[in-house]
Amino acid sequence: MNAFTLGLLVVVAGAAQAPPISGVVLDPSGSAVPDATVRLETSGTTVNELRTATDGRFTFPGDVARPARVIVTATGFAPAIADVPENGGDLRVALEPAPFFEAVNVTSSRTDVPRADPTVTVTVIPASELLTSAALSIDDALKMVPGFTLFRRTSSRVSNPTAQGVSLRGLGGTGPSRSLVLANGIPLNDAFGGWVYWDKVPQAAIDRIEVQRGSGTDLYGADAVAGVVQILTVRPGRPMARALLEGGNMSTGRVSLFGGGRTRGWVYSAGGQWFTTGGYIPVAVAQDPGIAPRGPIDSEAASEHRSGLVTVGYQAVNGWRLDASGSVFDEDRLNGTPAVTNATASRQVALDVAGGVGGGLLSIRGLGGTQGYDQTFSAVNATRTAETLNRIQRVPTTVAGFGGQWLRPLGSHALIAGAETRLIDGETIETPFSAQGIAQPTTQAGGTQRHTSGFAQLTFNANDRVTVVAGAQGSGWHTESTNTGYNKTLGSFNPRGSFSYRLNEGVTVRGSAYRGFRAPTLNEFYRGFRAGNTQTNPNEALLPERLSGGDGGVLISRGIVSARVTAFWNILDDAITNITLSSTPALITKQRANADKLQAAGFEFEGDVKLPQAVTVTFASGILNSRFKGETSLRNNRVPAVPKYNVGVGARYVDRGWTGSAQLRVTGAQFEDDLNLFVLRRATVLDVYAGRSLLRQVQAFVAVENVFDNEYDVGRTPILTTGLPRAVRAGVQIAVP
Repeated sequence: MNAFTLGLLVVVAGAAQAPPISGVVLDPSGSAVPDATVRLETSGTTVNELRTATDGRFTFPGDVARPARVIVTATGFAPAIADVPENGGDLRVALEPAPFFEAVNVTSSRTDVPRADPTVTVTVIPASELLTSAALSIDDALKMVPGFTLFRRTSSRVSNPTAQGVSLRGLGGTGPSRSLVLANGIPLNDAFGGWVYWDKVPQAAIDRIEVQRGSGTDLYGADAVAGVVQILTVRPGRPMARALLEGGNMSTGRVSLFGGGRTRGWVYSAGGQWFTTGGYIPVAVAQDPGIAPRGPIDSEAASEHRSGLVTVGYQAVNGWRLDASGSVFDEDRLNGTPAVTNATASRQVALDVAGGVGGGLLSIRGLGGTQGYDQTFSAVNATRTAETLNRIQRVPTTVAGFGGQWLRPLGSHALIAGAETRLIDGETIETPFSAQGIAQPTTQAGGTQRHTSGFAQLTFNANDRVTVVAGAQGSGWHTESTNTGYNKTLGSFNPRGSFSYRLNEGVTVRGSAYRGFRAPTLNEFYRGFRAGNTQTNPNEALLPERLSGGDGGVLISRGIVSARVTAFWNILDDAITNITLSSTPALITKQRANADKLQAAGFEFEGDVKLPQAVTVTFASGILNSRFKGETSLRNNRVPAVPKYNVGVGARYVDRGWTGSAQLRVTGAQFEDDLNLFVLRRATVLDVYAGRSLLRQVQAFVAVENVFDNEYDVGRTPILTTGLPRAVRAGVQIAVP
């Protein structure tokens, strides 16, 4: 073969090769939008995905079947779709700003394909806001979401993990959450107890957080009766890295790192976080009459944790994708007196496979993990001068799950169907001690639980104004004790219907009705605990909770103003709560029990205004009336740990290298107990943040939580404990590129 022939073949081959698919993503002013997610689809299946560079540009290989299109999403903007020309060419995709209620979300659709669902109530917090607000922990940042409150109000920074429960729309009242918290679709709720480990995800790895209020049982199964919180991490489209380094008073320090990239179809990332704080003394100096004030035995509630995650994935040119991930988490805490400590060690792995099947996208996931939770308990004398260790508790748990789902576009409509199962095996191993400190015989209690469900949901877009969503979930639950022979099997059917109707370009009305289901946790069945002078006992005879409810609202977007008003109503049958059995000055004894009905109703208000000079003002509020109803001695009592209202007002400034934010939160009074004897008074907290870009990739910042050092109640057991005093920290954030 001569040189001329070889050259001709090279030219012909080059001419036959499809040109690359490239383009640029711009905002309404014509400026580049970096880090936007660009998905390349053909025949409704995602075949590649990447993120735009700092100049807003993207490039895909050209060897993709036509017709094809790109879907561009970026936090704060409405999604945009552009068809790929048959002969290639440069695409120019212009994004339009989105109201907060039209932010891209996956919570309401369960899939990893971002979209906005106008029929549900979802709030999205992007990383850009999370990293430039004064709140140090994720759960503190979520307090700006209407109706979101924490059990006993205190944050994960210093609270015992078993008190880290979530309340949404007044459906709270105990440590086990009635809301499901996920990280990339994997539960963060403790498999044994239902409480939440917020710090398992390094903050530098987070892309955004989505909060769906209202039952998500139809798609997510048990544990989602009040809503779903989804933490989504960054999926790198190119080499990138993030770092957060900070320190402050109370001996507080944190290092959070994340990095990853994409090479020849391989996607890889890893992150880690180390955090420590000396904490503060939670027991208040002044106590109610008859209760001893803070004494020599009271000490700081300190904590330290380490977390890590790694993900490796491969995206084939035919659209199939394989992802493997693993995470580790270790935590040690001091709980306010020398003898009371707890520790957690968690290990988890997951494998995901996804690709095109039958004109839709099939996703299959398997996961498994182990966890150990250790806790000590003590009895403190009446003058708070000494304590006696009275119990050591170990709680080992294993969990395994498997599931799959299929998403099928049907023109402008969509169908999703799937099934999943999860098996939990856990026990509580206790060694009690006598008043003289002598170890007594060890006891053991626990069991297994199996949750199995199938679900389907159809989204029907009648036209560009009307969207109707209908879905249902059927589930089976089985629990069995390892030492008493107790076992129970129950099923439930949980439908949901919702709609949205766009009256005009700026006004949309929406509504939904739903059923939900939550089974008792192994913790509620078998584990007792003591907090202060309150002893709570388990109950193997508990029944599952069942929810009926609905909501409706109006969404308004006019120019610089966006607003949403929502009314909701929920009835929770066989609501599980901690019932007071007896009360003396030395000891209050409670037991978990079904309290017939819990009724929660109220309103949520949200809005933002984009003012000149790069200033955005936000407002969020929830007004609640959550009470026990039905045939119960607690009838008309308010549900404990649920305030009458919460209000949040925020302001944000981003311009010319400066970033500033402030959040004012007011939480109404609430009760600590089922008898409504112990009141936690109204709490008002102001947080501020200020940052300055030193280089393109480096920002220095200062953050102050509880600026005015207000003392606010977080618990009465009946000992009064208070929340975080003024906390100041400073640090740097680094993002490359």
